[in-house]
Amino acid sequence: MLRWAIQSNLVNSADLEKLLAACREHGLPSVTFETVPFSNQPPDLDADQPTVFYGSTGCMSTIWQSRKWTPGVFFDPQRFSFPEWGRAYGSACLNAEAQETTLRGLADQLHAPDQLFFLRPIHDDKSFAGEVMSFGEIQKWVAELDDTVLSPQTPILVAEPVGISHEWRLFLVDGRFSTGSHYRTRQRLDVYAGVPEEVIRFAQGLARQWLPAPVVVMDVASSADQLYLVEINCFNSAGFYASDVARLVGDVSRFVDGN
Repeated sequence: MLRWAIQSNLVNSADLEKLLAACREHGLPSVTFETVPFSNQPPDLDADQPTVFYGSTGCMSTIWQSRKWTPGVFFDPQRFSFPEWGRAYGSACLNAEAQETTLRGLADQLHAPDQLFFLRPIHDDKSFAGEVMSFGEIQKWVAELDDTVLSPQTPILVAEPVGISHEWRLFLVDGRFSTGSHYRTRQRLDVYAGVPEEVIRFAQGLARQWLPAPVVVMDVASSADQLYLVEINCFNSAGFYASDVARLVGDVSRFVDGN
């Protein structure tokens, strides 16, 4: 029988409780585990039954690399990198014209201190949150990096900031919308349940073109009355906001049991 394994440290406690409650609702076995921060050792759990994991980005990457569990984690670092999904979705991406460089490469450029840039990691590794910063702030930040968590050589995407009115998070299972949540209005956290039908159709349309994994999370934004893909990430470490976690657990579990 399918089991859910949920990291109990280094994750949002509310998301942990939602997952445990969802497993109880569906009668699914669940276990919790802890990991040592920055450890590259997978959890000490048996691998004799189908298991879906949820936890921190680093832990999920370690589990994927171990190849011990099925399905384990719906992830592949190459397929979840911007160069891969950016090519697949093209102009549907919010930052389709973004340039690839490194933190040091950007900081060494010549710009006015108050010029604004949007920057985010190329890879789905949560090394830092995508955000808008002034060039002066970027230079100061890069100068203070010490390589312990983030390196000046970290690959990044850089683009001109664009105005965003709304942002939604959608979970897709086998290309179909499972659940989702509104989470931001004009750069302000604004969490409530529900996703408009046109946003769902947009996300499912992208899913029909290409997917990096059978289960994913998409962030979609409205800008100048158009919908765009902000990013597509690994579901196993994504925050839920106001999504229906019980429905998500049920949909993922049925998908795994049927494959």
